[in-house]
Amino acid sequence: MNSRKQTDGIDNLAEFLDGRSFEVTLLKVLLENSREGVALIDWRGNIRRINRAFSRMVQQPHETLEGKNVLRLFPHGEDRALVEEIVETLWQDGYWSGSMRPWLNNQEKKSQELFLKISAILPANGRVRFFLCQLSETQAVGQPSAAIIDTGRDPLTNLASRSLFVDRLEQAISGAKRHNRSLGVLILDLDRFKLVNDSLGPVLGDEMLKIVALRLTHCLRTSDSVARIGADEFGMLLTDIDEGTGAVRNSGFVARKIYDALAKPALLGTQEVELSAAIGITLFPQDAQQADILMKNAETALDHARRRGRNNYQFFSSEMAETARKRFALESQLRHAMDHDELRLFYQPQVDLQTGRVMGAEALIRWFHPERGMISPADFIPIAEETGLIVPIGEWVIRTACRQIADWKAMGLPSIRVGVNLSALQFQRQNLIGIIQDALRETGIDPSTLDLEITESAIMDDVAKAVKTLARISELGVHLSIDDFGTGYSSLSQLRHFPFKTLKIDRSFVRFITENAGDKAIVNAIIAMAHSLDQNVIVEGLETEGQLAILRALNCNQMQGFLFSAPVPPDELTQMLRDGKCLPATMASPVAEDTGHPVGKESSPRRQDA
Repeated sequence: MNSRKQTDGIDNLAEFLDGRSFEVTLLKVLLENSREGVALIDWRGNIRRINRAFSRMVQQPHETLEGKNVLRLFPHGEDRALVEEIVETLWQDGYWSGSMRPWLNNQEKKSQELFLKISAILPANGRVRFFLCQLSETQAVGQPSAAIIDTGRDPLTNLASRSLFVDRLEQAISGAKRHNRSLGVLILDLDRFKLVNDSLGPVLGDEMLKIVALRLTHCLRTSDSVARIGADEFGMLLTDIDEGTGAVRNSGFVARKIYDALAKPALLGTQEVELSAAIGITLFPQDAQQADILMKNAETALDHARRRGRNNYQFFSSEMAETARKRFALESQLRHAMDHDELRLFYQPQVDLQTGRVMGAEALIRWFHPERGMISPADFIPIAEETGLIVPIGEWVIRTACRQIADWKAMGLPSIRVGVNLSALQFQRQNLIGIIQDALRETGIDPSTLDLEITESAIMDDVAKAVKTLARISELGVHLSIDDFGTGYSSLSQLRHFPFKTLKIDRSFVRFITENAGDKAIVNAIIAMAHSLDQNVIVEGLETEGQLAILRALNCNQMQGFLFSAPVPPDELTQMLRDGKCLPATMASPVAEDTGHPVGKESSPRRQDA
């Protein structure tokens, strides 16, 4: 493994590890049988591969770790100092070693002390691409090593653990093969558990898990099994169910029975909390005949159920597996998109409805894939949010937009404000303020020319924290806008506590405003309310002259939409500013539809001016 060909420029991890050479196969066998925990982490901190020993030591299955950020092992603030020390030492010396105690399944209890070694590996063109982590169990000097005792039970709920659940599944598969019977595997994921845990505290969060565990137990026969297999995930094994369509019918019946059992709110302390969940279902032998594949299939079905909303269950299908494969491939390519300079920012002008002049623009991300061409944000933004990639992508957007503002200033062009969307995950990060400060300091722009757009849903999970964060951003002089107003669940009484200076009305209220008096009344009320709070109002998705006439009559301040311009590359907006392009008195027909979506916004088949 000393040749340049083997060690230089290895960017495709899957290709590297999945090679069919004898050496690579032997390496994989050695890793899986090693008593030392081994993990491969990329330079962004995402866990790419782990072996069984690593999974056992941190007591988390590889399915919940691989593809996720390493910070998943350090969810509590008290460990962030250690993380910062590790990162700083790695980038300076390329090596770090020391002791750690990872948290168990994001709960309040820590595991035993472990010894960790991290080394930078695989330099490509002078840039570190991956880090090798080696984890071993430490012991007091002079004391014998204590064996790890696995009782097979979750200490909180007294349900079976994940390892015991898999053992039972393997035994059930053997019995089902002998008797030619079907099995059902269900994986349930609680909705909003983290919100409950953060807002009500871990003690009541634990109480919620106990309540759910008890209700699930009552939904199953004594011959079936239920286990807690993750922080807020439960597995259920249905044995000896009918073959063929009967297996589907019986599994679906159990899923509906579970939803009925969870329908009653849980009393946590003095507060009633609604329970809801997503469920993924797979069947033996229809879908697979191995325990690990059945578990994977159930997780895939669960992922599809999550995307369909609360209280939804989905059966696994081969189409789901193909979709998951494509999503994983797209995720792998997205991880390299920034490195390969494939991401671009387009800008959609925002126009003053009184003067007709361009007053601002919204920055919208585009991914130009070298082989597939432009990939719709509707396809890659959800993946970025699920994997945490939205955080580095969002940081790149902020810095790029600030540099563009500085470029326009250097050209002597009229000053405009540029809007940048913040995702909910990005807004929750503790280093957001520092990122904004760094971008402003690096570019030297007027802070008021940067407009951060935040959706209602991103700020309503923890209002008190959101108010503090937004206040700190506002103190920097940065403009703040609430985006897609009307589509979330904010309280109008709470809205006045936020330092927003602009309110953007969602396009869904404008689409039929010329023919729907109800939409017109709603928009009129929103504009009046915003003006009473001294807020500017921008309407999105303006496409026709009729819509424009109504919005002008309602005293809306600005518009954004295809009636004036589609999102354009920076050089085209530069030319607009040089030419002083304005909104004419008589408008031509609107241009064709665009399919783009801004960073952190949900997709919609009719999102025309994103």
